[in-house]
Amino acid sequence: MHQVIGFKSKIIYFEGDGIACRRFINQNSLTKRSKKGSETKSKFGFSEALRIIEL
Repeated sequence: MHQVIGFKSKIIYFEGDGIACRRFINQNSLTKRSKKGSETKSKFGFSEALRIIEL
């Protein structure tokens, strides 16, 4: 069992196996389009750094 927790706040965002934790982090990135329309930028969807720990 693994957990995705906030680096500073220690909030638990997700629990599951290691692969599911990485998928959770990757799927919660925010994609923004520029005004030009052709450029896309991914931005991290959380206000703090996350880490995966094993229980």
